[in-house]
Amino acid sequence: MVTHMTFRHMEATDAIKNYTEGKLEKVKKFVQEPLDIHVVFSKERFQYLVEINLSGNGIDIHAEDRNEDLYAAIDLVMDKIEKQLRRLRDKRKNRKSPNHSRAFKLAVLSPEVDKGKKPKVIKSKAFVATPLSVSEAMDELDSDSRDFLVFTNAETSRINVLYKRGDGNFGLIDPTE
Repeated sequence: MVTHMTFRHMEATDAIKNYTEGKLEKVKKFVQEPLDIHVVFSKERFQYLVEINLSGNGIDIHAEDRNEDLYAAIDLVMDKIEKQLRRLRDKRKNRKSPNHSRAFKLAVLSPEVDKGKKPKVIKSKAFVATPLSVSEAMDELDSDSRDFLVFTNAETSRINVLYKRGDGNFGLIDPTE
């Protein structure tokens, strides 16, 4: 974690630097190394302005706050930074959740397997496997003209395939681990 501090229209003191670096230590629980942090302190009339820019590792966050007390301004801007980092962490955690849709490709192999040739892919199509229960998937496939439906089973969080059988019933392919 590389921290740069800039002071405008005010004097740089060790107390301010140490206090800010102590507050910035809380950032480490949200993000991995390396991270560049740029803190700008400035004084405008009777108020202090503190700006913090975090960048690196896919993160680009900016926050600023004003207050008559410099230490209060540092606390307020750090609260904003922590809120943004918490929201970003939760967003990333939710994306990795098994309840979200998964994308995959379906490939169709060529039926020409004569003369010792291996079959080759002649068509591929991308699908998004949305989370559904088996009964919801049956309803969706019944109302659609497709012969099969690929979905993420909401109960097991695994990708399943539901297909129409020749006798009018449905078949379910549920891979086990």
